[in-house]
Amino acid sequence: MKPIASDWTDVVLVCRKCAKKLKKGFGAEGGDRLAPALRGAVAHREGGKPMKKPRRKGAGVAVVEVDCLGVCPKGAAVVVPAGAPERWRLVRRGDDLATLLDEIAPPRGA
Repeated sequence: MKPIASDWTDVVLVCRKCAKKLKKGFGAEGGDRLAPALRGAVAHREGGKPMKKPRRKGAGVAVVEVDCLGVCPKGAAVVVPAGAPERWRLVRRGDDLATLLDEIAPPRGA
């Protein structure tokens, strides 16, 4: 197997099915879906620009949408930090994504 280089220090998994059910309601003006809004929060924290899809280079935290995680809460989406699988979070429309991001993928050096 060949290793692949990446700039990521953390990976955040977002349940695609939950996020799709919620549609929009995230981000600065509430017009984004959860994964793109989280990517925007990562970019804002790191001083870059939001990526449409996770890429190996650039952001330190990758936000990856995954298939159904099987929790299926009403009115919320499931978010899991891949490095700490015991810290699952339910995210509702309007929740502060910067605070969520600090909980599940703390800035390095903090």
